[in-house]
Amino acid sequence: MIIEQHYDDEVLIGLIDEADKDAHVPACDTCSGTLESYRDLSAGLHDGSVWDERELSEAPSPKTANFLRDFAARSKAEDLAARPIVAKLVADPSLIDQHPEWRTAGVVRGLLKHVDSINFTDPKSAVALAQQATDIADSIASSYTSLSVLRAKAWREYGWALYFVGSFEASLSALDRAEEYIALERLADCDRAEISLVRARVYRDIERFDDAVDLARKVAHVFRTYGNHQRAAVAEGIESGVLICLGRHREAIQIDSRIANDCSLEPETRACALNRTAWSFRELRDFEEARKRYARAIAEFERLGLAEKRSMARWGLARVLLAEGSNAASALSVLEDLRSEFAEMGMSHDLALASIDTSEALIVLNRAPEVAEICRDAIEYFRTAGLAYSAQAMTALSYLRESTNAGRLTPETVRHVRTYFEILPKQPHLLFAFSL
Repeated sequence: MIIEQHYDDEVLIGLIDEADKDAHVPACDTCSGTLESYRDLSAGLHDGSVWDERELSEAPSPKTANFLRDFAARSKAEDLAARPIVAKLVADPSLIDQHPEWRTAGVVRGLLKHVDSINFTDPKSAVALAQQATDIADSIASSYTSLSVLRAKAWREYGWALYFVGSFEASLSALDRAEEYIALERLADCDRAEISLVRARVYRDIERFDDAVDLARKVAHVFRTYGNHQRAAVAEGIESGVLICLGRHREAIQIDSRIANDCSLEPETRACALNRTAWSFRELRDFEEARKRYARAIAEFERLGLAEKRSMARWGLARVLLAEGSNAASALSVLEDLRSEFAEMGMSHDLALASIDTSEALIVLNRAPEVAEICRDAIEYFRTAGLAYSAQAMTALSYLRESTNAGRLTPETVRHVRTYFEILPKQPHLLFAFSL
């Protein structure tokens, strides 16, 4: 049996002016008929009468202008009305159940604004309030203008808050929801890029490095296309973070030094880049340069009032002091302050790692028996944290405590437990393997 083959559209369009020279088209009713329709279309497009050559007025359409003014006025009124409501919900989130009339776009925007202001200072509250914002956004009547964008922003903020406390799987699920909503909007490239920016961070931290770099570069391209070089620099910072994870510190320093020296960028972005250069120099064991840059980053974060980022930079400095060996006492002083700060901010994962670094400092200072108390405090915190990996975390900390009590605690034991905690958020079901 012979199966008849026909030309595709691209080939037929190419034969509009020379079909008679082809052996197949004249003998094929299907192809010749399709070609004839393309000839009619081509002829029509060359007829001036089909084109509307009227000059378009540069004056804005009254209908569009009125719509935009009405939307802006309505949004402003909603936001003003939402202010006292948001304050009440921040104090007592359960009040929303008694006031269904509070479920408005203005309240969602107000909650998200508040969440953004406390992400770094009160991460646990940020998670709870961001989740409430998604609940309210999802319950608003579907006729509301730009509802998909509002919902996407709420779920993105929730994903960011979850990422910040180390709940990576839950963060990715929230970002999936955000992308489902933003997919309904055709002109939302920057909103999509903001969601991808958070996803790139999560991919970096769960060691999906290729995916993280690919997303970060795509996001940077989108923001540059729209002239937003500030957000493009943030995306480049994520790429730098991946390079640091891969041990490619000199490449990371090149990116971060350029960002840190770009005076057109926001001070926070430049300070973060400076902090990453300090990290890279620490890993290259250039401790003097690392100390200088950490000190500058700490001072800048202090000036900007960014308490959490200041804490992270101080932690980096403490690890430099610890690595130098001769400054363990100074490192211990910083680490003890940080453990209290991380506990207050609900940063359980960082609390555990800081506790382990504190244990290492105590060993260097011949104060190993004090490690048991450090572990006991961290275990109690995880007992109430309710994270997906709380049980595994308590097992590892208990092992560290029991090693101390049995007089078997060594720097190798501490490093073994620290390595486990670095992996745990990425693999929350990973069981702790005892060091032999």
